[in-house]
Amino acid sequence: MKLRLIHILFLIVLAGGTKLMAQSINPRSTTPKDKWDRRFPEMKIGDKIYQTGSNWLTADFGVANNYILKQQELSMAIAYHIRYKPVYFKFGYHYSDETFFLSNRLRNISYHNDIIAAAGLRYELRYFNLAFFIGPSFAFGMIEDPENPLIGHGYRALGAVPELQLTYKFFYDIGIGTSLYGSFNKHSQAVGIRLHIYFSGAYRGVY
Repeated sequence: MKLRLIHILFLIVLAGGTKLMAQSINPRSTTPKDKWDRRFPEMKIGDKIYQTGSNWLTADFGVANNYILKQQELSMAIAYHIRYKPVYFKFGYHYSDETFFLSNRLRNISYHNDIIAAAGLRYELRYFNLAFFIGPSFAFGMIEDPENPLIGHGYRALGAVPELQLTYKFFYDIGIGTSLYGSFNKHSQAVGIRLHIYFSGAYRGVY
């Protein structure tokens, strides 16, 4: 199951990266822009042209404190962010457990997943990208039996996942940053911090 999740995440990263590259390579559209597109103009940095308000991909790794299970957890996430007029949407996946993808002999049987769809706002500058998202999640995972830690009980539930992202962009379309996030449902409630890498489809070509 865990190996299959790794394969799925690899395919998501590959697909997202391919889409962002395609956005960057395609010629600029000559279609007349509506009022929302005019709010996000192209900008020139050196001899390169970038599109403000572009979609972006993040891949995260970090730590969290689970308040129901009273344990520290390692977590990872991947998300693709798109703009529709002035609003941004995030579609992503989050995974956490006590010792991540270590062997079964070394790791806790409990683990947690969120499939996320969220809406949010973004404030973008030359060197920084600030974004906040909140939305529902489909949560599922396993919680160990308190009387026998070798036995787990599966769960499925609706949850909520807020996230605040701050990214430093050393190139306009590539950067690193940190995310403060929560993952809340009736079986697992965690708050944590993650480091992320940031890739956007902002590059449009040479001026």
